[in-house]
Amino acid sequence: MKILSGGCRVYSPEDGQISSVGNWTARSVIGKASGADRIAQTISDYAPGRSPALVNPNAEEVLYAASGSGICRVNGFAYELRPGAAVFIPPKAIYEIENTGVETLRMVAVCCPEDPQRKIVDAPAEASGDAPHLMVHEENRQSIRAGIDRQFRYLAYTDLGCKQVTQFVGWIPPSKAPFHYHTYEEGIAILEGHGIVHTDDDSCEFGPGCSVYFPVGVRHCVENVGTTTIKLLGVFYPSGSPGAAYEDD
Repeated sequence: MKILSGGCRVYSPEDGQISSVGNWTARSVIGKASGADRIAQTISDYAPGRSPALVNPNAEEVLYAASGSGICRVNGFAYELRPGAAVFIPPKAIYEIENTGVETLRMVAVCCPEDPQRKIVDAPAEASGDAPHLMVHEENRQSIRAGIDRQFRYLAYTDLGCKQVTQFVGWIPPSKAPFHYHTYEEGIAILEGHGIVHTDDDSCEFGPGCSVYFPVGVRHCVENVGTTTIKLLGVFYPSGSPGAAYEDD
């Protein structure tokens, strides 16, 4: 992990605390232990099979399928997972992940706020009533322009029931944005491409598998110095718009 001015942090694919339970291996990257305030990001790999069931009594959680295929069961209701799928986990909901394929299923999960009472439960929930609308796929979301040449798409957002957190996927072509800041705390995962994070006094390169944390109000910009587009997964707290950026007068 490299700490930049203003408290921005850039994490390598090797950073984070690793734990394993059954077919589930979790790497806790962004969180209070590594300098964040409210955002907790975990990169989870699932081998074929069914994971233990989890519950966050107090926090909203958003999941994103980066690779592989499977099923996410939320309170017993099944949602199909494939790359680009996003699932909203409301507080107190019991969920589990099943890898139905032969390759590793990788999920990027973010809790807001970090929930110290998060725990594994003995038995998964059973479905009752109609399945709530908790999942979207990035291909079914509208592209929205942010600045001159950058685009994003909402994933888990208010229409899925999110009240505290916004999840989005963004694309950055070769370019350098102006320095700006946000009024929310943000954690991102780099899915594709290479670039540089700049703050007022520091810079740090990043690539696929890296994560970046931005505290509220830190001035920064993300530069794509390569020849291919950067694809990133972002989550911020409190909820709002990824296009809301503030530049100095």
